[in-house]
Amino acid sequence: MRTFRLQLFAEERTEPATPRKRQKTREEGQVARSQDLGAAVVILVGLLAVFAFSLWWVTSLKGFFVETWRFMSGEQIGREGWVQALARDFLKVFLLTWLPFGLLCGLAGAATAIYQVGLFLFVKPLIPKLSRLNPISGLKKIVSLRSLVELAKGILKALLLGLVLYLALRKELESIALAMKFPYLQGLNVVTEKIWWLALRMALLLFVIAAFDYAYQKWDFEKSIRMSKKEIKDEYKQMEGDPKVKQRIRQRQRELARRRMMAQVPKADVVITNPTTLAVAIQYERQVMDAPCVVAKGKGVLARRIREIAQEHSIPIVENRVLARALFEATDVGEIIPETLYKGVAEVLAFVYKLKAKKERNL
Repeated sequence: MRTFRLQLFAEERTEPATPRKRQKTREEGQVARSQDLGAAVVILVGLLAVFAFSLWWVTSLKGFFVETWRFMSGEQIGREGWVQALARDFLKVFLLTWLPFGLLCGLAGAATAIYQVGLFLFVKPLIPKLSRLNPISGLKKIVSLRSLVELAKGILKALLLGLVLYLALRKELESIALAMKFPYLQGLNVVTEKIWWLALRMALLLFVIAAFDYAYQKWDFEKSIRMSKKEIKDEYKQMEGDPKVKQRIRQRQRELARRRMMAQVPKADVVITNPTTLAVAIQYERQVMDAPCVVAKGKGVLARRIREIAQEHSIPIVENRVLARALFEATDVGEIIPETLYKGVAEVLAFVYKLKAKKERNL
């Protein structure tokens, strides 16, 4: 007869990661991200920025070179500080033309990183660990399945980009060769336009590949942080405590509360019963309390114990089924009785006080 170890199935990681596991994994720097996506977005935004700013760049640089040539051929060339003035003008033109381009590319890269991992500072990965210097563990990472997948992705990406580049160049090669016969500026404009459109196609293709890579990284990350049912139970125990321990704690708390309640029974003025199932102990001190207070109540075995303590301390026990039920349901231990029960309790207390007074006269 073949036997199966069901424990093996219980250890399979088939459950999605809990929020606590995700947070802990995130603090360790393990998130779903694609390095290719950030590079593709920066390249694509950079090309679009080149298209948007190209006319402005040409105009600004042309004006700068004209002014520089005029400056160099004038009388200012021999005066003091002419080198600083020329360097200052060059720096001004450089910042005005390339600073917006750099800011756009930087913002694109930052936005892509925030989109992938959010606004979070990873501290643990920056802490040095001696285990990272272990050559054996490093070798395992090199020959791991993940590294082989990354290598296959890199080769596939290079082949795909090379194929697209080859097809585009073969299609545009004739028009580029024809542009060589045009006047210099016209031919340069045609070649530049062809190169720009080719670069834009490559950037779009790289972005599509990076988007698929990000989807794969996200799927692989979700798969890597899956948890088994046992791990989820263990985590719940760590967060909420062992259910058996919590049950024992609650049981111990109930026992302590019951003991404190029983210690108040000897202070009661009367115990109202129904007569066997319920018991409610009432205390009333006119100088301290605004209304009578329930100091103890119980049902079944607890009610019997309240009656026993009342008998041991000579506390009157009054049978009133309706009033006992109403007090038991409407009032908790330590609370004053509701106004609707004032009359019934007052009658019981008046009866008890008469009994006490009669006993004192007989004594």
